[in-house]
Amino acid sequence: MPGGHYRQQSSPGGCLRPALPGPFAKAEVLSLTTRALSLPATPPSVRLARTWVRDSLHEIGRSELADSAQLGVSELVTNALLHGDPPVEVRLRGTREHPRIEVTDHSPVPPRVPRLLLDDADAEVPTFGRGLSLVAMMSARWGADLDHDRAGKSVWFEPLPELNAEADLRGEIFDPAEVHRDDPPLTEPAETVRIELRNFPARMFRRLRIHQFELRRELRLLAMTDPARYPIATSITEMNAGVDADRRATSGVRALDRAIHRGDAHIDLVYDVPLGAPQRMERLHELIEEAYRFFGDEHLLTVVPPPELLALQQWYFGQFTKQGRGEPATPWDDDLTGTQAQP
Repeated sequence: MPGGHYRQQSSPGGCLRPALPGPFAKAEVLSLTTRALSLPATPPSVRLARTWVRDSLHEIGRSELADSAQLGVSELVTNALLHGDPPVEVRLRGTREHPRIEVTDHSPVPPRVPRLLLDDADAEVPTFGRGLSLVAMMSARWGADLDHDRAGKSVWFEPLPELNAEADLRGEIFDPAEVHRDDPPLTEPAETVRIELRNFPARMFRRLRIHQFELRRELRLLAMTDPARYPIATSITEMNAGVDADRRATSGVRALDRAIHRGDAHIDLVYDVPLGAPQRMERLHELIEEAYRFFGDEHLLTVVPPPELLALQQWYFGQFTKQGRGEPATPWDDDLTGTQAQP
């Protein structure tokens, strides 16, 4: 397309995946999305997004949502082009029962409905604010989340077939302070267990960390949308809260963060984790594998990571489980993935 970078690729089975440019062309950035559309930073992108969302909803048998979804995505793509930073991408996420439209861009500035409109629906406000209120009124829920590196955002909504008179105009928007949030100070647990992660593939783990971030976010949103339909999403969300608390109380984690930042291929790590952390990690691993089975046939999600990352995930959780039981550490072996780490 002249003047733009519109491309879409097909994965096996005909699902659409984004075509990533330059250094991201390979698996550096992972997505759970099976349907996504990369857009050029030009006005025709709004029309492209409307058509693509309509057709995608038809494909999954949710045509009754097409009108509201087209209105909503028009507003969000327009806002991304005017107020965000490229690249811009449209995704269809969630499940067939609860599809969710997302528009991503590389600006960490959250969308805001003007306070004047929140206080008085008839007030004179800029078109930008009115557009977000329209998104809210055509949605069961809407909001915005920061990306894994806090350098961009996803603005999303769950379209409804009819106007939502009880719409929450405020949405579920991340706090701007999160963009520059520092990690909380280390809390000292009363008792600890030492976990050694030898020959840890830091560079590969960065990819797994991004995948897990996306999976956590997806399951959190599904748990909030319909906890009765997605109990596994609720269980994982609750378990992650405990694992996050363990991480804040674990010494040695920042050595991994520094290694990832440097681009190190491997590093030897020593963690002193709270006494109950290995058991919680084991349970979280069980729940994640259950989620893989639960969502295995879902049309809009690809929750299982690539084979090499799945092997790393199994080794990583396994080290916590085994060493928590008093067994010796087993070093990571690149041969487990069938590929060698790049020097």
